Amino acid sequence: MLKSIGKVLHLSRDKKLVIKLSTIPPLYVPVYDYSLKRVGILYDVIGPVNAPYALVKPEKDILNNLEVILGKNIYVKIKDLEKGGFHAKTRR
Repeated sequence: MLKSIGKVLHLSRDKKLVIKLSTIPPLYVPVYDYSLKRVGILYDVIGPVNAPYALVKPEKDILNNLEVILGKNIYVKIKDLEKGGFHAKTRR
């Protein structure tokens, strides 16, 4: 049900989680930790094509407890990958 997309590196200056990606998911999909707790929304993909990073807009409770998520793997639900993200439904 879950697919790993990468590992959390640190928090950026504008309070986004920086993730080293192993696979590139669609934008605006929710991301989770291993226990299916929602970490946030995939906000942007940055960096070179062969070494991409993601910016995740975290949930408020994650910001208050960063040490729990730093260095951990991040996941997306496979059904969210098939949907193609939030904006894919509204495009024509």
